[in-house]
Amino acid sequence: MNAEFKKALIFWLVPILFLGFWYLRGSLLALLTGIFIGLAIQTAALFINYRFKLNYYLNVFLIYLVFILLITLVVYLTFKILIEELPKLFEKLEPYLKEYRLQNFYLESKWQDLFSFSSDYLFNVFRFLYNFFGGIFSLVLIFVTSLYIAFDKNFPQQIFKILPDNKRGIYEKTWRRIKRKISFWFLGQIFLMIFIGVSSYLFVGPILKIDYAPLIGLLAGILEIVPVIGPLFTLVFASLITFLDKPEFVFFVIGYFIFLQQIENHFLVPLVMRRAVSLNPILVILGVLVGSRMGGVLGIIIILPVLGVLVELFNLMTSSKEKTLF
Repeated sequence: MNAEFKKALIFWLVPILFLGFWYLRGSLLALLTGIFIGLAIQTAALFINYRFKLNYYLNVFLIYLVFILLITLVVYLTFKILIEELPKLFEKLEPYLKEYRLQNFYLESKWQDLFSFSSDYLFNVFRFLYNFFGGIFSLVLIFVTSLYIAFDKNFPQQIFKILPDNKRGIYEKTWRRIKRKISFWFLGQIFLMIFIGVSSYLFVGPILKIDYAPLIGLLAGILEIVPVIGPLFTLVFASLITFLDKPEFVFFVIGYFIFLQQIENHFLVPLVMRRAVSLNPILVILGVLVGSRMGGVLGIIIILPVLGVLVELFNLMTSSKEKTLF
């Protein structure tokens, strides 16, 4: 291929792809999420197949079953905690709202209606869930894509077969690194969410006897998936709840969450994610900002594996073997 033609092709192709991605970003982010989930499940099923000699497709089915049960449990606990805990929390906030004259916003008059089981409230809850996941179409796309990738254990070996022999090895090696990063990130993230959520609940609940401990633990676990911003928001929220319930424990809670974050950053993340995405903190922050702008919550969640893939592709393009790639 002529070098000048290749440069012209790249010059026009990059902006066209970028514009196409921007206008289709909702569907493409859902597609990427499905691919990442499918690759993670594929990796876990292959590991179980190799280690315990269980049938690969049975492993995929069992992993999906556990995954669906886990999601169902989280959704159930979320609704239960929100319905039971939030009304009591706002009752404690009411005196502070009155003190700062926020009752002018008719909070007091609407108080009893805010968490009633009326059709309007249920509609708002479902509308929030709809917006959070990007719609029913995105959910179906994520599930179907992940299912296809997970059950095709040779994906994408068919693509590599069409490459010349002298190029195939380089691309296969890069793909294995990308797959390993995505899989370890996804599985490691689930472990960290469970660990942070349970640890937060045990400290503020059974140990300090602070009300709304289930709400704090649930929020800490869910927000763990949001880089940088999630743990900071959890710290602020937990401190506020503690101040409203038992002010004498505020500094203990602040110290604990800072300590927990240090344990995570210096011990758990290197241990759990040592083979996963490893990125510069500045790049992570910029990625979070870009991801939130492009895809909201879903964009923030998957931006790290996307950046990991881009870094691997960049390393491939700039490697010493660049001349043999094209």
